Amino acid sequence: MDIISGLHDRLLFAIPKKGRLHEHCISLLKGADINFHRHNRLDIALVKNLPIALVFLPAPDIAKFVGEGNVDLGITGQDMVAECQVTDKIDKIIELGFGVCKLQVQVPVKSGINKVEELVGKKIVTSFDVLAANYFAELDEKYLTDKEKAEDKKTKIEYVSGSVEAACALGLADGIGK
Repeated sequence: MDIISGLHDRLLFAIPKKGRLHEHCISLLKGADINFHRHNRLDIALVKNLPIALVFLPAPDIAKFVGEGNVDLGITGQDMVAECQVTDKIDKIIELGFGVCKLQVQVPVKSGINKVEELVGKKIVTSFDVLAANYFAELDEKYLTDKEKAEDKKTKIEYVSGSVEAACALGLADGIGK
C-alpha cells in the first residue's frame, strides 16, 4: 500500500535524512515546537501536534521531490536546487543560514595546472554534473577554437556519486568538481 496516499490531510515536509543539514534541521524543528518521533530506519514520521508528515530523504532528492510536487515543502541546499534544474518549479521561502556550500574545481598539486582555463578540453569528474557541464560549456565556448569544437574536443564531464577526490589519483580525471 502507498503510505503517502494515506497522508492526504497532512503537509508533506521533506528533511535531509543524514549529512550536514540533518542536525540543523532537527534543531530547527525542535525550536519550532514540531514534535515527532522517528522510528528506527523509517523515513516518514508523523508530527504529533500539527498536521505534518516529515519525510526523510537524501538532500539531493529533496529539490526534485518538491519541484515535481511529490512533497509540499523541503529543506535542502541551493546547490541541490540548481543541480536538479528545478529553480523555476519551486519558490524559495527563506534562507536558513546554515549548510553553506562552495562548489569548486580542484586538481592534483603535481598536475601543474594553475588556472581553471587549463582544464578546457580535459576530463572532469564530479557529483554536480549539471553545474559542472554548464560552467565548462562557458569556458569551452570562450577558449576552444571553432575547429576544436567541431572535432568535439570539449571538456568531458563524468558523474560519480561520491569520493570524487579519488578520481584523479585513479586516473579517471584531470580535475574534479566538488
